[in-house]
Amino acid sequence: MNAALNDLRAGHEPTLARGIGLPGRVTVATTMTGGLLVGGVLVAAMTLTGQLSGHGLFMTASGLFVIGALLGLVHGAALGFLGREPDRTPHEAFRAVGLAGLYAVLGAAAAWLLTLWVAMTRLAVYMDRIGPMLLVGAAWIGALAVIAWTVRVDVRALRNAYARWGDRVLGTALVAAGFAALLILFLTDRPEIWLTRFRVTEVGAVLLAGFAALWIVGPIVTVGLHLAHELPGVDRSRPTTPARGLADVGIGLVVGALAGLLAIPFTPSAAVTGAAGGILVALSQVLVNETLLRLFLLTAVAWLILRWYGSHREEAAALAVMTVAVAQVLIYLPGVVATGFPTFLAAATFTATAILIPAVLFGAVYWTRGFTAAVVADATAAAALLLLV
Repeated sequence: MNAALNDLRAGHEPTLARGIGLPGRVTVATTMTGGLLVGGVLVAAMTLTGQLSGHGLFMTASGLFVIGALLGLVHGAALGFLGREPDRTPHEAFRAVGLAGLYAVLGAAAAWLLTLWVAMTRLAVYMDRIGPMLLVGAAWIGALAVIAWTVRVDVRALRNAYARWGDRVLGTALVAAGFAALLILFLTDRPEIWLTRFRVTEVGAVLLAGFAALWIVGPIVTVGLHLAHELPGVDRSRPTTPARGLADVGIGLVVGALAGLLAIPFTPSAAVTGAAGGILVALSQVLVNETLLRLFLLTAVAWLILRWYGSHREEAAALAVMTVAVAQVLIYLPGVVATGFPTFLAAATFTATAILIPAVLFGAVYWTRGFTAAVVADATAAAALLLLV
């Protein structure tokens, strides 16, 4: 009350009247929905389809609810902060999200009760009694109401965040392309969950690609585009004119062809099959490489060198290009070992000609000509290896 009165005397809107606002509502709603979807709806679907046993249903639903609620809390806090109202400052949004964390505990407790009844859907159907079925039906209605509320506030926050994003057109295109690339890669070679031996299904691959596009590709693209605008020289995120765009494509084709021809004599067919496996997979890998390594990592390293150490532009470029090239070698090193080269010299020669030198060339192309030229160069080199080896 004292804070509100002080605000009134100063002529501002009362702090308490603003409450947790949209950032807080998004945080609370997404926390509840995350737990409901993972601990309730998912468990109910898996038990009804026979993919999950009904034994230990309480512990299973509760454990998954905690995981889903925590993921929802993180997602809701980030979305609430970025999607705050236009008249709310970042400091106010941060405080609103922090206060909403307390409300989220109460909301999560209510959502947990709904989750347990939703998870027991199969049990209620098996019992075929009116009482349990009515309770489960009421829980489903409550869960759907919470989910509908979450969709409503999340859509509003997404609109605010999207309107505030200066690179929304290019960024959305890159995130969508990243999702498509990850989806192709995950469906072609379904990954295992880290620290477990569980290999995801086709549906899991789609969900994992969506999660990675939202939580990995999205932030990477956003930060990369933002830092690319701040680097000296030409904006490396996009061509400045149509003529320059055509020149970028031409330079990318020439550099990519040279990189591919250099690596062809030292590349065994097994390495190409394992790395590409098809033109769509090869192009998907190219897009992931250039977005992660060039647009984000190289830009970030160069920005840090220029900002923290005040180095010359050429020195920062050389250090950033070599750092990213070494990082790319380390990322691909397990695949090189798995290829089974007969000698160390053969493996080292392949690593140098097919990974290290092309990474340096693509980094130089990105720094001098931009992201489009780097993507074209990498794609051309991959196509040369795929078609000629």
